[in-house]
Amino acid sequence: MLDKKKVFPVLICIIALLLVGGCGRKASESAEEKKAVPVRVESLSARNLSEYRYFTGTVEAKGQVVVTAKMAGKIKEVLVKAGDKVRAGQVLVKLDEKDVISQVQQARAAYDAAEANYNRTKAQLDQELKRLESSVKQAEENYKNVSQNYERMKKLYEEGAVSQKDFEAIQLQYNVTKEQYESAKEQLELTKASTMPETLAATKSQVEQARAALSAAQSALENTLVTSPVDGTIGSVDAKVGQFISPGSIVAVVGDTGSFFVKINVTEDVINSVKVGQTAEVSVDSIGATLKATVTSASPYKDIKTGLYPVELRIENPPSDLKPGMFARVKIAVITYENVLAVPEECVLNKEDKKIVYTIEQNRAKANEVAVGPTVEGYTIIKEGLKEGLTVVVEGQEYLEDGSLVEVVVRGE
Repeated sequence: MLDKKKVFPVLICIIALLLVGGCGRKASESAEEKKAVPVRVESLSARNLSEYRYFTGTVEAKGQVVVTAKMAGKIKEVLVKAGDKVRAGQVLVKLDEKDVISQVQQARAAYDAAEANYNRTKAQLDQELKRLESSVKQAEENYKNVSQNYERMKKLYEEGAVSQKDFEAIQLQYNVTKEQYESAKEQLELTKASTMPETLAATKSQVEQARAALSAAQSALENTLVTSPVDGTIGSVDAKVGQFISPGSIVAVVGDTGSFFVKINVTEDVINSVKVGQTAEVSVDSIGATLKATVTSASPYKDIKTGLYPVELRIENPPSDLKPGMFARVKIAVITYENVLAVPEECVLNKEDKKIVYTIEQNRAKANEVAVGPTVEGYTIIKEGLKEGLTVVVEGQEYLEDGSLVEVVVRGE
């Protein structure tokens, strides 16, 4: 099939020769008809455009992990061998748990004691609170009674009906009961606002510390069971019964060769455009394959060594000849423009500091001033100046002026 873009310039030359030759043409042919400019056109329609970036990475087997011990201990049992199929969470190696069980028991006893102390302290404080509330109530009653008597005696004293000695006696009683009432209230408020909360907080803290110690001991007991983190096949086992291992010691290697992924590192101007679930294209030149992939993780943190952001992609339907370690190139969209009007970038001309795109109306060229957006994959996005459905000149536009007579030689989609 002939390439339209290669044939089109030849057509222009032939038509131009026919126009200037004039031989065999009728004398009545108008000057405008002789000047008709051959063009190729397309109908303007909305499209989706994506801006891509390319990154390199290496194919890896998903789930291939090195299983290490989380704590020091003596190996009690080795439950798997190389080639065994295992499930995530399955126990591979058991460490001697006697000492750890003792630690758990001690931690639980300390926790139970701390919790009992908290409950006992709370009960005592509740009882003290009730006692103080009762004291305040009694002091208040005494104060009210004496106050009434005091007011009565004060009136009689002012009238001269009682002696100064009798009045001073009731006044002293009044002051004492008032002070007792205020002191009782102050003690109650202090207990509520300070003594009780602080005492309970202290005993509660002891409970939390004991709970944390118990949790740590229980975690240590769980860590005596070295488990597989993934489904897969045991590649190797580096553990023997009776062997003493330290935290971080390699126990086994587990791999899942049924799935593959590619890890790439992207720059900071790209990371915010990469989303989990996003599709991408992975090319593996060594096997001549172009494969689909899905982003499974995009780290929000830079890698300290590279200064880039790690991204992982899962390869969909990997072929049988794909192997770990193969070099891969990843093509991933970083910006997508949906349902935009766009023309081939060569359609946009610069004339007198204006962006011009030519359209065709009744065999005449119309110069349209446009506002443009970015150019993506050879297409320039038109923000203003054109509408969907217009006939746009995509070849021959450099020979046009506004109002030029045209001849459509090729009409595209």
